[in-house]
Amino acid sequence: MSRTLKILFLVVCVLTGVKTMAQNAVNDELVVFTDRDFCISGDTLWIKIYVPKEAHPFGNIVHLQLESQSGNLIGSRALKCIDTHAEGYIPVPDSLQTGLYFVHAFFNAQRNNSALKCVGKSVYIYNRFEEEIDRLPVLENKEAVVEVSDAGEGIRINVDNSSYNRRDKLTGRIDVDENEFVYLVASAQMIEPFSHQNIDFLNFGMKGTNKNIPAFVENDGIMFSGQMSDKQSGDAASELVMLSVAGNETYFDYYFPDSLGVFHFFLRDATGIADLILQPLTVSEKSYDIRITPNFMSGVQQLKFDTTFVNPKQAEVIENSIKGTFFNKLFSGVSITKNESFEMPNPYGMPFYGNVDYHVVPDDFIDLPDFKEISRELLVGLQYRDRNDEVTFRMLNYTREKFFDSEPLRLLNGVPVFKNSFFQNLQSTQIASIDLVKTERVFGDLRFKGVMAVSLKDKSNSWLAQQPNIFQLKMPCIQYPMQAEYSSQEKDITQPDTRHQFLNQTLDLSGNRPFSFQLSDVKGELEIKVEAVTKSGEIYKTSKIISVQ
Repeated sequence: MSRTLKILFLVVCVLTGVKTMAQNAVNDELVVFTDRDFCISGDTLWIKIYVPKEAHPFGNIVHLQLESQSGNLIGSRALKCIDTHAEGYIPVPDSLQTGLYFVHAFFNAQRNNSALKCVGKSVYIYNRFEEEIDRLPVLENKEAVVEVSDAGEGIRINVDNSSYNRRDKLTGRIDVDENEFVYLVASAQMIEPFSHQNIDFLNFGMKGTNKNIPAFVENDGIMFSGQMSDKQSGDAASELVMLSVAGNETYFDYYFPDSLGVFHFFLRDATGIADLILQPLTVSEKSYDIRITPNFMSGVQQLKFDTTFVNPKQAEVIENSIKGTFFNKLFSGVSITKNESFEMPNPYGMPFYGNVDYHVVPDDFIDLPDFKEISRELLVGLQYRDRNDEVTFRMLNYTREKFFDSEPLRLLNGVPVFKNSFFQNLQSTQIASIDLVKTERVFGDLRFKGVMAVSLKDKSNSWLAQQPNIFQLKMPCIQYPMQAEYSSQEKDITQPDTRHQFLNQTLDLSGNRPFSFQLSDVKGELEIKVEAVTKSGEIYKTSKIISVQ
């Protein structure tokens, strides 16, 4: 062989090796596993994420995302990872159109990394109201596809038979000899041929959609960002932004926006869906607008798509799956064991304004018709002034034995209030308790000339609609740890059982791993598979196809 040919041969080998390593090895990237290859709109997509130890300096909150092929964020959740594992779910909107979607994840602290990668999954979603599906999108370019190696004898799935009848109980065992594996996920689902053929692990190049979000390390909490502007002119506003949390009357925070009107808050140990209340601190009559900035990292920019026809057999299975999901929801369904109610411990160990000087429960006294009578009869040290139809409050400063020269901080269900008319018509029977602070208090850069905190029995905060420049929003915080329940919920054998998913669990890294589940009424091919990540970041898979008659 000539010297030129030898050099050419070596170059080809090196390039081939580099390409193989890029496709197979995921190094320190997050790896996302889905419980299924397809789902129907209205379903719940359950996710497990491998978090390498090399990624731990980025925090312990992983942002999970469902993205459309056009780059739109469909849903997102914040998951708390424990060691190398995080798991959660994304509800698929009932109105989501049929198409190819993508699941990926990132740490907020990684968002400024221009070379950020994540190994995610593609998933087909079929709209349950669509009458006929004759063509579907597919990936045109395969450069982003991560090659998954066959685990061979390294992972063995053992079952008693190769064929089962509907509603049979299937038992088996998973044996793993390879000690290089650091993460193992086992799943079992009925095969839908089209998605089974076209679903891949993908190496997403993640790009942030908003540079105003800082690369903050999130540990045991989530950060959210927003922007405030003058509603009339649209110009950035820099007035102080105050944050209250409905249902947590002891919490308060504030932020001075930058020149662009951008602000940030961090909610520590907040789980569930928070009902946040934001308002600017202003004495002017201006109207403001506050918008929350979605913490979104897109991963589909480098992907190209084509469409292909669905053959009659594939279309039939898809149609039956859609019908089956309807019956499954009607008779049993996948249940979520916990709700999304909000919880956040008090970060201060006491109300943010400090210890209370005077606490009164109006129910301990006779009923009083309005707040003027309440303040006169029950609130020692609070002065209620009503002059020219304008109500003002003054708090007695105990340290100087005279009234402050400005109004105290007024709180209603923990929310700062600047219109005293809200208090005027409150009856004692509507109030759960009243706290008074009769000394000056300091909270960060803020000084309060006393505090009057009124807690109502009605926590709906309907009165907020009457106060200008108040912005209420729902904020998904850390998702509660939850588990999908794939077993049949219907004991009556006369009721149809149309489940397609039967198993989705991480596996212990040592010993044999038994599993069992009851099959449904769905006929076809069942795939039991184990997907694994090695210490070097390679992805392996083994699967067994079972016939269900």
